[in-house]
Amino acid sequence: MKSAAVALLLVLAPLAARAEVIELVDHTKISGKIIHYYDGVYSVEAQGGTIKLPREKIRTISFTLPAPRPEFSTAEKTFDRWRKALVDGDIEKVIDCYALMYQGMLATQVGQAADGVKKMQKEVEGTKFSVKGSSTKGETATLKVLRQKGDSSDTGEVAFVRENGEWKMLPPQ
Repeated sequence: MKSAAVALLLVLAPLAARAEVIELVDHTKISGKIIHYYDGVYSVEAQGGTIKLPREKIRTISFTLPAPRPEFSTAEKTFDRWRKALVDGDIEKVIDCYALMYQGMLATQVGQAADGVKKMQKEVEGTKFSVKGSSTKGETATLKVLRQKGDSSDTGEVAFVRENGEWKMLPPQ
């Protein structure tokens, strides 16, 4: 009875930005974050506390993703965020502009090179980027970008993929 009362309170709680929805065998739903699983018992963080739920009391677990962020609503906005973050030396924002499957690899590469961020900043210092065209096809997009630095300039393509409603960059192939 005590767990049913706790579950009811948790169901009435507002949804977190990122949460799992756990449906119990009695069809009660709990919105929370699974923080641990051991020996058949889930520890769920919800409503500022932690509850323990035995596996046999759980009917289903649905994983929900956070709402898409406006700064990633177009490939152009993502590219602009990447450029600004690079100039500012905010490597976390730079990495966040890439597709999830590449974020760990990029973080490792930048972390291994002690001056990796500084090299990247120096590379774009004084560089003007201009988007000259874009194309979108389903869940992929491409920006045609003109890069000018001093007297030299070149045009390249930057590929994007849509993840959870957000446009994320792919590294050069």
